[in-house]
Amino acid sequence: MQRHNVKSIRKNKIGNRKAGPRTSQNKSLQPPHFVAQALRSIRIRTIASGAVNLAITMQQLGQLLGCMAISTTASNLISPLTRVKRISIWAPVSTAGTSVTCQMTWVNMSEDFESPPVTFSDSSVSFDRPAYISQRPPRGALSGKWHSNTLTDSLVTIISVAGTVVDFELEFSLIDDVNNFAAIAGPTLVAATVGQIYHHPIGVLIPQTVNSL
Repeated sequence: MQRHNVKSIRKNKIGNRKAGPRTSQNKSLQPPHFVAQALRSIRIRTIASGAVNLAITMQQLGQLLGCMAISTTASNLISPLTRVKRISIWAPVSTAGTSVTCQMTWVNMSEDFESPPVTFSDSSVSFDRPAYISQRPPRGALSGKWHSNTLTDSLVTIISVAGTVVDFELEFSLIDDVNNFAAIAGPTLVAATVGQIYHHPIGVLIPQTVNSL
């Protein structure tokens, strides 16, 4: 009898577990809060169609990030704000024994204040090793902050040779909140398709494998 009672007790316990979780463990049916404007990240690869000697602004980075055609020639930026996460440069050697050099300087200028510039440089004389720089903005520097995509202050300068590959890793938010952001006019396009998103070149730096005008 004792064994039978023990088995019955165990069976009842197992049956209770299968019946479902306790009421106190049930989750609330109330909709949870959520982030309406989540931050997004993107890497845009460009290749230099000629020698590079550019002082790049936030406005140019905003146009490189993306603009939507609203007519065949007019556009609006897809983002009001951008933050630079990293810039990488590969400068190829075109002639054996002839060195190439690439250079990147975080200028850190703004309308109100500036911090000391920081320059990085690398050289190569070998076909199998391009000159290479890959840097995040210096810790605490102005260049690592969020900026409006309308600013025309220089953020970074790049000097390199034709054929250089430059990757821009950017963080951004979309203009999809009419209460906080108005439309921002983008660059003039040529024979664009309305509704398409284009990545606008920065001088000789031409975006690769994406729409570009």
